Amino acid sequence: MSARHGFVQGPVQAIADAAGYSKAAVLKGFGSKERIQAAVVARTEEHITRVAAAAAGLPVGKRRDAALLNALVEMIEEWPGTGALIVGAFWLTRDPEILERLAQAQERRVRVVSAIGAVTSTMMANRDTRWTELTDVVVAAGLGALGHASAT
Repeated sequence: MSARHGFVQGPVQAIADAAGYSKAAVLKGFGSKERIQAAVVARTEEHITRVAAAAAGLPVGKRRDAALLNALVEMIEEWPGTGALIVGAFWLTRDPEILERLAQAQERRVRVVSAIGAVTSTMMANRDTRWTELTDVVVAAGLGALGHASAT
């Protein structure tokens, strides 16, 4: 929905269609489009916190990035579409503090978005694949996007 309409212009019907529910059922469950957005943001924050926890205590570097990418693969396998939502958040954010931090780390931001995008796109394009069998390959692609040399 957001790719075509954006949140403000996007109709609740588009949200309902994407979720496989009627508009009435979506509105009964959430009450308003703003409450739908709040629920999506809250759920995304939960996912991001879970992914971040996978690297707790690890020093900055390849090992930490690999732990984060492994957790990202697990999250996307469990909650398809979440990776695309995270990548979209980089584009949609208007929070001045976040924008300032992103501006200070342009190269890292490009690499992080590329890594998340690589993992997300690969998994979305191959929906029938059992990712636990190919996690190492997907993580290696993400590590490459982050600038880590392969271990060949």
